[in-house]
Amino acid sequence: MNRETRRDLLIFALLLAFGVVGRWAEPAWNFTPLAAVTALGAFYFRSWLPAILLPSTLLVVSDLMLPSHDAWQVQLSVHLMAIVPLMLGRAARNQEGWRRAAFWGMCGFVPATMFYLVTNFAVWASKSLYAPTVAGLMESYAKALPFYRTMLAGDVCYIALMTGCLAAAHLLQPQGLEQLVKRK
Repeated sequence: MNRETRRDLLIFALLLAFGVVGRWAEPAWNFTPLAAVTALGAFYFRSWLPAILLPSTLLVVSDLMLPSHDAWQVQLSVHLMAIVPLMLGRAARNQEGWRRAAFWGMCGFVPATMFYLVTNFAVWASKSLYAPTVAGLMESYAKALPFYRTMLAGDVCYIALMTGCLAAAHLLQPQGLEQLVKRK
């Protein structure tokens, strides 16, 4: 196994562990590093396979210790929403300067917003808790606002932490980060 492969496996394992522990130990509901870990993995790995396996594995492993979703539609929507930070992280990889910063900024609010919209629709569509009307849908969104705010705060905090670490790594070794990103 060459040095680059070992480094990639180590980065994968560290991001996976950070994400799983972050989901298990969330200080408030939905305050997790899932979006940040997914975006950073998509940014770091040149191959799509580890970039996709990272959030998938993170969700499967962490779901083992978390309460199950009430319906398969809800669980499917949660897993599908990992695509949003994955695509943003991959897009950031192909940008430089302010454009890259803009994608990282989007990672702070787009994943949480899409998650809120899609998963709450799935909850409304799959449960009898809310009336199958527009009013019932609006009620489900209204009751989920506290969870959305917490997830938004978590995404912003973890994205800031991880991009801060990337910036620090770039300052310590200016050519190192660019070489990692350009190794396509």
